[in-house]
Parts: sequence; structure tokens; C-alpha cells
Amino acid sequence: MKKISVLLLFAGCCMLTPAALYAQIIKPDVTDVIEFMDGEKIIGKVKKIQRGVLTLDPDKLEDNVTIKLRNIKSITARRKLYLIESIANKKYYGILEPGRGAGWVKIIEGHDTTELFIEDLDNIENLDENFLKRLDGSASLGFSYSRSSNIGRINESHNMTYSTRKWLFLTSGDLMYTLDNEFKGIEKADLAVQAYIEFWKKWFALSSAQFQRSTELGLSARLQLAEGAGPILIKNRRNDLRVATGISIQREYSTDSTKSSNSYSTEIPLFANYYLYKLGTPELTLQATNSLFFSLSQGGRWRMDQNITLYWKIVTHLNLNVQFYFDFDSKPASATAQKTDFGTVFSIGYSW
Repeated sequence: MKKISVLLLFAGCCMLTPAALYAQIIKPDVTDVIEFMDGEKIIGKVKKIQRGVLTLDPDKLEDNVTIKLRNIKSITARRKLYLIESIANKKYYGILEPGRGAGWVKIIEGHDTTELFIEDLDNIENLDENFLKRLDGSASLGFSYSRSSNIGRINESHNMTYSTRKWLFLTSGDLMYTLDNEFKGIEKADLAVQAYIEFWKKWFALSSAQFQRSTELGLSARLQLAEGAGPILIKNRRNDLRVATGISIQREYSTDSTKSSNSYSTEIPLFANYYLYKLGTPELTLQATNSLFFSLSQGGRWRMDQNITLYWKIVTHLNLNVQFYFDFDSKPASATAQKTDFGTVFSIGYSW
């Protein structure tokens, strides 16, 4: 009977679902604790870790505080589950507890435990059950007016991410609304929704749905679906460079009312995204996205969309943004349209 009881107990443990295992290790009512190298402690809620800095929502302060990982002796974060990534690009899903000594952290995933040097934590995402609390992003708004030309422009841009254990969902967009004597409406728009996943060491795949409009290039609307994959060439706390290629399908509508809409066409895209981070004062982020499209349906046609944006963090949640864009189409949708469009946009942004 004793052997049978032991076997039943063992079988019961093996049959525990992952959700049940994780439910046993999280402590939703326990406050997170950060201990410094000098022994002082600060309590609150761990928000995230990015590029060597931990962001904490402290209990006794009104605003978030940031702490460099090299100054942390131990981390205790057991209120909820976190998606944890190391600088070696390994991912974990669990809670954080003090490790073997100063500067170490223990990651507990159900029955599995891993210890890492705290400075080797590269990224932590808060996988809160509340949908809105998982959203991370920024939005900016700008306005320019020239009295001599009597032209006014309202510029809006945004980007937002939502993380799961394996997938990252992104939405981004730029919108330019123009007011002058000849034209009033949306002059330029670029709205995209993407699903992104990393796999097999440093590779990733993405699916994208995109809407574009550019009156300068004779484009009333472009609807595009793309699938791609590629390597992560550089990934550290200061730089991130990834490239990808695949296949895209699109349909275009010309601003020329005498020209009927084109049929569906296919292209080979080449994507290159680069981020440069500078922490400290001032805190800067440079984002450069470049997309090339080579048409398989129209001989000799190729397009390029380039966007370079500099984000300057003025105070918490508030950014000053400078954006430069350059678009090119060797064969625009309208025969009378320009082949190039470029400009600079200044705006104030809010991040959360």
C-alpha cells in the first residue's frame, strides 16, 4: 500500500498542468523588493527591464524609478509571471527570487530553476492578465504652419506592442493631414499591424498587414500583406539590427480618377530595421527602418520606404521626436505623379 501511495502521489504531480504549477509559485499579494549593493531596499512593482535598467513603480513615490542592474544586489518579484530574456538570447517564463549571492537572481519556472547574473538580464516583459496593462507604446502629435504659403499640416504617429509568451504583436502608423487652398485631407498615411516571433537562436519571422497613402506619389491607397523571415544580425544593449525577406501581395488605387485600380500584384520585399540606444542624460533612441520592394508583376519597378526617427526623452513619459522620411517609386500608380517624396516632422510624444 505504501508503494502504491507513493506511485499515486508521483503520478498526481506529473499530471499537474503548467497553469497549476505556475499558480503555486506566484504570490500576487507580496510586494516586489529590490535590494541595493549597500543593503538598502526599495519596495514596489517591477515594471520591466530593458537595456541594463530596471523600472520600478515604488509604493512610497508617485512616479516610476529606474535602477541600473549593476547596482542591484537581489531581486524578488513573485506577484506575477514574467517573460524573461537573457543577453544570451535564452527565454524563460517565471518569477524572480534572490540567487546564490550578491548580484545573482534565481528564475523559477514551475519545477525548473535557473540562476543568472543580474547584469545578464536583457529584457523582462510583464505578462499581466489585464490586457491593457500588457500594452506598451507611444503616441506623438505635431503641427506646422507657413503663413507665406498658407499651408498647415497636422502630423500624428504611434506605435504599440502587446507581448505573449512566444509572439509579439505590433501596430504602428504615421499620418499627415494637410490644410491649404488647394487640398484638405490626408496627404500621407502609413498604418501597419504585425505579428512577430523569434525562433532557433537568432532568427525571426513576421506577418504584416499594411495600408499606405501618398498623394505626392499618386497613390490613393495601397493594401499590402507580407510574410518574411530573417536573421538578427546584432542584438545588444546599444544596438539592434535585423533583416528579412519573403513575399508580399498588394493592390493599389491611383489618385488619377481616369485610371482604373490595378489588379493584385506580388513583390519580393527586403526589410532592414536598426535601433541605436543611448542611456543616461540625455536619453536618446534612434530608429531606422528601410523597406525595399522589387515587383514580380511589373518589370523594372521597385519601391523604397525609409523612415529615420530620433526620440529624445525630456522627462518621464514625454519625448521630443524628429522624423525624416523618404519614399521612392520607379513607376508610380499615377503617370503624372512624382517618383520621390521626402520630409521632416517635429512632434511631441507621450510614452507608457
